[in-house]
Amino acid sequence: MEFDATSADRLKMREIPPVLGELLREIPTVGNLDCPKVAERFFPSPTSDQTEETLREDWKAFVEPGLHEAFFDARQVVEADLRGMAEEGGFFTLTIPRSHVMAWIHALNQARLALVTHHELTMDESASWPPEVIATQDDWLRLQMGFYERILGWLVELVEPPPSAE
Repeated sequence: MEFDATSADRLKMREIPPVLGELLREIPTVGNLDCPKVAERFFPSPTSDQTEETLREDWKAFVEPGLHEAFFDARQVVEADLRGMAEEGGFFTLTIPRSHVMAWIHALNQARLALVTHHELTMDESASWPPEVIATQDDWLRLQMGFYERILGWLVELVEPPPSAE
């Protein structure tokens, strides 16, 4: 698989194997908030102080809806970009407008956190990526999480290039 950031207005991922293409297609749905643990992770209470009920109510009424909207919007952008993924010789190519990078970063981070939370994984589960063998559901999850982390890392580097050595 090849990452290409040479265009001024577009990013490309080329020669994406079919299995990784399917993992890309799952990004918008992985962060599904039907799981109470995931929803709690994404929208934690602003305080555990029992005397701050008003603060918790205000948070739910005024802050949380904006977070839901921001998360939804990011996933919608990614989903639209993924509809343009093209198959070429058994592999896929995906073009992402540079203006969509932040939406991708947010959606990938949501997906990664949802996987960790829903499946009770540790953040270092993907340290040995890719898994040598993919024989179990946990191996598949490590592949998925590690793949998302690699794309996320690439995109973050594009937004915040490493500091120059002085």
